[in-house]
Amino acid sequence: MDSLAHGLWAAAAATVAKRTAGVRVRILPFALWATFPDVLAFGPGVAVGLWLRLAGGAGYAESAQGGHFHHVHIGLPLYAMGHSLLVFAGVYGLCSLVARRSVVSPLGWLLHILIDIPTHSYSYYATRFLWPLSNFGFDGVAWWTPWLLWCTYGSLALVYLLMWRKGWLRSTSRSSSRLASNPRRSQH
Repeated sequence: MDSLAHGLWAAAAATVAKRTAGVRVRILPFALWATFPDVLAFGPGVAVGLWLRLAGGAGYAESAQGGHFHHVHIGLPLYAMGHSLLVFAGVYGLCSLVARRSVVSPLGWLLHILIDIPTHSYSYYATRFLWPLSNFGFDGVAWWTPWLLWCTYGSLALVYLLMWRKGWLRSTSRSSSRLASNPRRSQH
């Protein structure tokens, strides 16, 4: 799945968890963690390409094809690392150990991996979720397949419409609820 859809699904999941189960989750950090594996994998290449473009040279793809970056393949190992359930479990365990509690926001990363397993195929970035112990990946439906893209964004539109109709997309901060319940207070 593309990074935008990952962020939107994560924000929706966090909103539903917050509104229905009372889970204490900050929506933006949860959504950002859900984009983390793709940023980890593709961010360095994009950064190098932007740097080269801004410096007046060829972009990353052109330079890589021209042989300037034939030794730089950082995205491939970082992709496997960021999409591994084992790596996630280790990092999540370390975060929880340091925080001395179970942390919620990095679970967006787990959601990313679980969504990617069936929405990636062997033809392009199969999710090797047991890396580094195994290179096994599920041969799913590629996320850019037109019908899957339509289903993804159609489902997202429906979910956000339902959340909007329930009033779940409004602010949940205490100050806004206090101001709404006491109009005199908002004048001071």
